[in-house]
Amino acid sequence: MSLILGIDTSSTDLSIGLFREGRPLASFCRYRGNSHAEQIAAALKSLLSINDVEPSTIDRVAIAVGPGSFTGLRIGIAFLKGFCMGREVRVTPVSSLLILAHAARDRNGHVIAAIDARNGDVYWASFNASGGRIERLCDDTVAPHEQFAAALTADDRVVTDTIGYKKSTVFSVLNGRCPVLPIEERPLHRGLICAAQGAEVLDDATRWSDATAIRPNYLRRSTPEERRLKESTV
Repeated sequence: MSLILGIDTSSTDLSIGLFREGRPLASFCRYRGNSHAEQIAAALKSLLSINDVEPSTIDRVAIAVGPGSFTGLRIGIAFLKGFCMGREVRVTPVSSLLILAHAARDRNGHVIAAIDARNGDVYWASFNASGGRIERLCDDTVAPHEQFAAALTADDRVVTDTIGYKKSTVFSVLNGRCPVLPIEERPLHRGLICAAQGAEVLDDATRWSDATAIRPNYLRRSTPEERRLKESTV
């Protein structure tokens, strides 16, 4: 039996999903700021119990590895490694931007997934949506918001995620430039989408590894790391 667990803690949502035999089985999503560490174990236990799934039967996990919240990603990946410890579990990493792009999968055409990276920067990637499927067009990257905006056309649809930052203004440069879909207005079962990505590559052995090999894809240093680096070179 193919049973795949999906975990996404890259943003404000704690999201977990299950796929069984290539079909969605269950999903859990909860928004409570800065509480992933406290909620994730109980959330998974509840989801598995309700669906009569024993943790020992899960031998495949798909996990969002970023870019996104530095703290959220660390929590999710640390939990993953604990969950897999001592068992033969194979893991596949999934881009948070790829997951985010699915918010516009019902609209054919170019989709840009964009996350507020703070300090005037944007994490983003381009995709094509067609027939409910998302195809990647470029690698995940980080760029100043002006450079990001300059790369867009009027035909692009941009799915934005401020990661709960209420004072975010980085996407104001998009006003009038192209259609914008704030993820806060389009609920997304990220963990379930993550599990679906795992189901798509289930038979590709090159896409799976041991949990110990999984690393977050931050794309850049955190603000505290940048500060420490500057201080060390003074």
